[in-house]
Amino acid sequence: MKHTIPLEQRGFSMQLLMNRCPHCQITVAWSYDQAEEDRCPYCFSKLEPSWKEEMRSIPAERHTSASLAKWLDDAEIVQYENIKVSVAVGQAGIALMAQQENEEYQMRARLIIIGALMRQGQLAESGITIRKINKWAVEHSNNIVLARSFRHLATFFLRLRDGTSALEYALNSIAYLPENTPPQIRGNHLMTLAVALSHSGDLEEAHRRYEEILDICEATGNVRTSLYALNNLAYSMSELGRLHQAEQLAARMMDLLRKHDLPPVPFQLDTVSQIDLRIGKPETAVRLLMPLPDMYREGQLLGDVFSFFEGQITLSQALRQLGEYDQAQATLTRLKGFCEEKEAGGFLVRIKLEQAQLYAATDRYKEAYETFRDYHEELEKQRSDEREARSQILHTVFETNEARRSSEHYRELSLRDPLTGLYNRRFIDAHMEDLLSHLGSEQPITAVLIDLDHFKQINDTMSHEAGDAVLVQFAKILDAAAIEPAKAARLGGEEFLIICPGYDAAKGIEFAERVCELVRSSDWSSIIGEMNVTASIGVSTSNAGRTTSAALFAEADLAKRSGRNRVVASAD
Repeated sequence: MKHTIPLEQRGFSMQLLMNRCPHCQITVAWSYDQAEEDRCPYCFSKLEPSWKEEMRSIPAERHTSASLAKWLDDAEIVQYENIKVSVAVGQAGIALMAQQENEEYQMRARLIIIGALMRQGQLAESGITIRKINKWAVEHSNNIVLARSFRHLATFFLRLRDGTSALEYALNSIAYLPENTPPQIRGNHLMTLAVALSHSGDLEEAHRRYEEILDICEATGNVRTSLYALNNLAYSMSELGRLHQAEQLAARMMDLLRKHDLPPVPFQLDTVSQIDLRIGKPETAVRLLMPLPDMYREGQLLGDVFSFFEGQITLSQALRQLGEYDQAQATLTRLKGFCEEKEAGGFLVRIKLEQAQLYAATDRYKEAYETFRDYHEELEKQRSDEREARSQILHTVFETNEARRSSEHYRELSLRDPLTGLYNRRFIDAHMEDLLSHLGSEQPITAVLIDLDHFKQINDTMSHEAGDAVLVQFAKILDAAAIEPAKAARLGGEEFLIICPGYDAAKGIEFAERVCELVRSSDWSSIIGEMNVTASIGVSTSNAGRTTSAALFAEADLAKRSGRNRVVASAD
């Protein structure tokens, strides 16, 4: 499927050549002027010169509706490191689809270029266009475009660092994907959801999505997305403290790079190095990161420059751990110069934090204190500037009244679990603090902590979608049972909590037994067939003036671990 088109919009001058990779049969792009590499950007197989010469000589294909649909699918599947190539692919799509009277195709082509423009930082313009396309999809009941526009809105809010809004749109992007969507496109939507979940602090749920993405990539030969997923999953496991799993995932990523004879890019090296620091191997991190500054100066460094900056902060930390204080200082001084050249203010603030820690490590406590104080002042100013910038972009993209309504809506969403709609841990932390300060010191309060039994078996035997459906149905049971003033929440994974102010021990146990029986006797067959769903429940009761939320939850957790499919009360 050859397509050649000169592109001179938005300051680009590029002759883009597109054809199917002879190995994976995905339509890919490269340019005479801006060639990425002599590899397919999807499967990373070598693109031989003979194939390119043959491609140049083949006449341009006359497109049918089916071939255009395949072209769009492939353009959405393939991700290009070179942003200019991404923009050029979008422009090629707009030019192709303009020849058709199919509005759906035209909207999809516009979204392709919008994805590239957001990577360039053109958020306000991109946001306005995405909203228009989203509105068109709603008015025309077009779920294909609706799902894609929701994914782009999720990306828009991720770039504004609004994880709550991003999560809502990412979930919608999955919900509206048609069943016949190519698995690679579903994988891209899951990637956006996984990133949004990570930004929202739900690393367990992000982990599940990354595992599903890896399954899709393995089945479809998608090397690039596999690398992204392995990198993000390794980082998430490291953040969760699962260092052995993180190390294994990082090793898988490096093995995949070696298999395809690919050099690691800075964000991959930084992930591996951060894991090395946490498992006590700072010398390995130094070996990986030390060569990068020279490569940066010589223009040989691939990938995102900001990932390089991130890695240099990690390098300074590794050198500090090794006691190589002079080298750590030289790394920070050099990095400061690089960041000033690129006007990377956010990294200049972060350099101050590492500088303060380096001063403290060398017993320069006065300088450490002063630098740490400056760091906090500049960090607060940076956050204020970011809030103002976000506000300006949102008011450009959304009408003022709608923006106000959206703000209130998202504030409420930030206290809710995105999958089940129950309250989340953020709400519970604030709610418990309020309850314990306002309840009378002798008034009882009961915590009912609940785990779904053998939930991993449901995921492994059925599917992650079936697991999600079980969680949603389970949440409905809890929500119906938790009559005011009781509050039901999902703490993460398959763990749930109901807070019952005013419930003494007897009432709390009676309530928990009723919940246990409701779960046991509910009909789950439409979701998981003949498999059973049961719950382990721990109950802890105390007087409000004699406990803390941490103590109450710990006692309930201890009780819950005493057995499956039953209610156990704490000893108190």
